[in-house]
Amino acid sequence: MEAILAVFGHLDPRDQNARHDFCEMLFIAFAAMLCGAKNCSDIWRFAQEKQAILLDVLTLEHGVPSHDTFSALLRKLNPTRFAEAFARFMDRVSAAAGGNRQIALDGKAMRGAFETGRQFTPRMMVSAWGAELRMTLAAVPVARGNEAKARID
Repeated sequence: MEAILAVFGHLDPRDQNARHDFCEMLFIAFAAMLCGAKNCSDIWRFAQEKQAILLDVLTLEHGVPSHDTFSALLRKLNPTRFAEAFARFMDRVSAAAGGNRQIALDGKAMRGAFETGRQFTPRMMVSAWGAELRMTLAAVPVARGNEAKARID
């Protein structure tokens, strides 16, 4: 939890009187998404079903947050600042796992993600996959469909 607090703690967009701990909510959301959660209702359902296990790691002083609470928090987060913090977090995870000796880069066209007026040019993404960690380390959109010029910092 200290690592999550160190990297994400400054991003809490809520008022000081918020009931649920910000880092605990992020931990639950991360765990739920790693297990296949697609929305805030799925995150809440995951937390309800795994509450006994979560209590081994978290305090959950006010119980499991509702799906509305997760939704309100995730809507208020600044996406750019969150992406920067998440990249720092993944750097820490990679370092703790001994670094990545093998990183695979891959470009993909996003089906059905056309920009207005550009019906024949789908959006492109380039991702960096850490083979030892077995997870995506970074993903960035590609400008003008040229994945060779994409930068993943």
